[in-house]
Amino acid sequence: MTARFKIGLAATTMLAGLAVVYRFAPTEYAFYPRCLFYATTHWLCPGCGSTRALHALLHGDLRSALHYNALFTLLAPIVFLWFAFYCYQAARSNRFPPLAVPRSATIPLVAVIVLFTIARNTLFHF
Repeated sequence: MTARFKIGLAATTMLAGLAVVYRFAPTEYAFYPRCLFYATTHWLCPGCGSTRALHALLHGDLRSALHYNALFTLLAPIVFLWFAFYCYQAARSNRFPPLAVPRSATIPLVAVIVLFTIARNTLFHF
């Protein structure tokens, strides 16, 4: 299987997933998975609300997306651009470059995720 075929397969799968989230609102349909962390602790994990935020983003509702999960909403464009660039590099060379996230990016990202989780469960929990 070539890298281009794998990219096409991944893109098709992602588009199908986005179509499902676009068409079926997570607030109205129960087939979306529930968060095990929230179910056991009643604390919001860093990912809680991401599916609802994605649904809101796909419908152009930035305010609701920020309300559901501000971290996901702010990081989604960055992750999308990174993924698109990675796929471009793979398609161009017909092989996947190594996935190496620099330590200088990992440590601040983990700190932001931890602070976001603490803030949303203490300061902004209503």
